[in-house]
Amino acid sequence: MNVMSINARKELEKYLLIEFGSVTSSCARLKSSKNKLALRGAGDNLAEIYIQYLAKADGYYAGLEVLKCEAMDFCMRQSPPYTSKLLNSSFLSKTSLSERDKEFGDEIGGIIRAPELLEVKSTARKIQQRLVEFYLPAAENCITGSLSLIDDILISPDNYAFPFLASLFCAQKNELALESDKFQKVLSTKKIFGNKKFDIALAKKILS
Repeated sequence: MNVMSINARKELEKYLLIEFGSVTSSCARLKSSKNKLALRGAGDNLAEIYIQYLAKADGYYAGLEVLKCEAMDFCMRQSPPYTSKLLNSSFLSKTSLSERDKEFGDEIGGIIRAPELLEVKSTARKIQQRLVEFYLPAAENCITGSLSLIDDILISPDNYAFPFLASLFCAQKNELALESDKFQKVLSTKKIFGNKKFDIALAKKILS
């Protein structure tokens, strides 16, 4: 296995800074660094999209942490009788290492291989494009509470701290009825519940 040279890594970081600096968001200010895109609110980071070099794979993986959003505030106000599904305090936490399809990665396992020096510029562009396609929308959906957040949750409920409560927040914000097709999909997804009795009772109270 060829371990990425220091020169290649420095060159890649230089081009990533340029590529990340060109990214914009419709719902937050973006602050870029050589390996991170931060979505900023009023003085705080709302979400962070990052890449990390993994020496044993000689490549880069991507990750996303949504730290603060209106949906998380809603979840906490409900005082659920269960804890977050996540091991950290994020609202959403995921990395490309567990992606089921090729989204960020060039191969199953979510890795983009470290480039040779001549491929650094094109690799930086590829990393930026895939973060913008697959990670930025997920962060924005959390921040805005759009109906697309429910779709994201249904695909990967284990990536969210309180998947049912977050879906309920979206339903309330977007005026979905309990009987709507989209919320019925939520109710029929077993892995989404924290405590089914509590969750369903709360949904009936809020959406009826």
